[in-house]
Amino acid sequence: MPSTTLCLGIMEPPSPASATETLETRDWSALPRDILLGVLLKLGPCEIMQGAELVCTTWRHAAVEEPSLWRHIDMGTDSVRLAVARAAVDRSAGQCEAFSSGICNHDLLFYLVERAPYLKSLRLPSFQGSKEILIVVLEKLPFLEDLEISASQSNTVTEDLFESLCEASCLLRKLTLRFGRELVRKTITGKIPMMSELRCLELFDCYLSAEGLTTILDCCPLLESLHIEGYFDSEIEGDLREKCARVKNLILPTSENDSEEDWDEWNTDDQFYQIYQQSWDDYNKFNGIDHWGIDCHPQYYYLHDELHSDNYEISLDGPAGWW
Repeated sequence: MPSTTLCLGIMEPPSPASATETLETRDWSALPRDILLGVLLKLGPCEIMQGAELVCTTWRHAAVEEPSLWRHIDMGTDSVRLAVARAAVDRSAGQCEAFSSGICNHDLLFYLVERAPYLKSLRLPSFQGSKEILIVVLEKLPFLEDLEISASQSNTVTEDLFESLCEASCLLRKLTLRFGRELVRKTITGKIPMMSELRCLELFDCYLSAEGLTTILDCCPLLESLHIEGYFDSEIEGDLREKCARVKNLILPTSENDSEEDWDEWNTDDQFYQIYQQSWDDYNKFNGIDHWGIDCHPQYYYLHDELHSDNYEISLDGPAGWW
């Protein structure tokens, strides 16, 4: 029987040159513009400014020159992005419709009025400025529909704040107001204009009287959602109960005595309270380091031409030469 010989061929590894040829090289700058804009739209302004627009010159031009990318600006809660927020507003070329920033001062408010006149949504999760200037700014934003204000530890900002906001922006569709926990608040008793477009009202950590609740229900005929947390000075009975029944989604505070019991649990000797207070002390020290936040963010150095920090002379009539 003839013998059979099996020959096993040994494959040589590919040369470095041939291996390189098999790798696919992608030119990210060659992406079609519509696809590129779709990618950038899925990112927030901080993600674009800190990373995406640094990929290549094409991406940088798209980020700077396309106003539609900046219609909704959310700067997060970082305390060192005031100058960057101004740059983002500039890029919107007047088309900004929604703006949110954890830290916002008077300069930035006036800047929004000047550069974002068609603003529909304004959210300030930690407002520390003057109530009077805030009201002046809101009166200059006639298209505003959604407003969220979280008051800081300044007592002056919260006095009659709810009533003042309603007077300044009576065409709001949604209003959210958070009072600081340590503030001295004045009871909401009413005296607000007719809020003919308001659908949703949220008030947190506030004092509310029966008169104030009645006025809210009477002056907000289209109200669908009412969420109030804090103190309430009486029981809901009779006509007031019937008016409350007309609101689809209703959350009201408990009686004043119950609320006081909850507040008594906030013990100043508690370890959590001490950590909380220390965090505010550290924040106040840090916030004074750099008004515009440029020094604290080296990744923003390349935006130097956009981060202009011209100071306005602030008054209740707006910056000097504003109009």
